[in-house]
Amino acid sequence: MTTESSFPKRKLRRPGLVEQTLVHGWTWRTGGAVFGLCGGIVSPLIGSVLTAISWFTGPKWHGLFLQRDGTVLLFLTIPLLIFGAHCLDLMDKQDEEATKSRSN
Repeated sequence: MTTESSFPKRKLRRPGLVEQTLVHGWTWRTGGAVFGLCGGIVSPLIGSVLTAISWFTGPKWHGLFLQRDGTVLLFLTIPLLIFGAHCLDLMDKQDEEATKSRSN
């Protein structure tokens, strides 16, 4: 006789970006989500480093405008994160519509 404890335990997870990409492939929504979220994480890091370098070397260093570029990257953080989240919402809405059409 088989008991409940002998069945493998499965963890329920919400599908993430990697699972969505594996199921649907690369679309403009998945590309936009990856670009927005990764850019929103990397942009403030690079912007902070450039701003810190400009404090020590001056605003212009070897022809590069570090202070301006660092500030632009810092301000791009929020729009990139909003764009990535919007693309994720579009992917989620597409999945909900697909499940509704399958159930009908």
